[in-house]
Amino acid sequence: MEKKPDGIPVWKFVLLNLDVVIASTAMCVLVALTFAGVIARYVVGSPFTWIEEIQAAMIIWVVFGAAGAAFRTANHAAIEVFYEFFPSFLKKLLNVLILVITVCTLLYLGYYAIQYLKVFARSGRTTAVLHISFILIYIIVPVSCVWQIFNFILVNFFGYSEAVVLEEISEADIKEAQKAAQQEAREEAAQ
Repeated sequence: MEKKPDGIPVWKFVLLNLDVVIASTAMCVLVALTFAGVIARYVVGSPFTWIEEIQAAMIIWVVFGAAGAAFRTANHAAIEVFYEFFPSFLKKLLNVLILVITVCTLLYLGYYAIQYLKVFARSGRTTAVLHISFILIYIIVPVSCVWQIFNFILVNFFGYSEAVVLEEISEADIKEAQKAAQQEAREEAAQ
């Protein structure tokens, strides 16, 4: 089985970062279309009439695509000032309460997103200009809810966190990577 340098199997690495790929791709499309829209409007003088539909869809895909990764990288908003003052037994109780509230909220959101998708399927509702099905735009929401729950449990119960992994990279690892990059640059320059 092929492994990455840090020992993680490639399939696991790809699976854990699929949400980042989705969100990054959507962000690139969003930025490219926005840039093209500005050029079309102000330079060419002929704005795209359909661009807002794609931009709105890409914003949804960026937000919900990256939400699971935010758990893994500890980038969700948190107010930890008061939490740190609590004794350990109260912290454990709060962690359970936070788990229950988070999972229930995400299940609620996922459930109602599925209900909306059913409405879109029955009505055949599409966007006004490009006639893109709203199902294609909003299918990311229930998928993201499940993925966020998975990541929340992965981080809080199995201790996986990319933030911790990144913090554990030593100075020696950084210098080794810099040396390897310099060596690679020298080899390319020699060719």
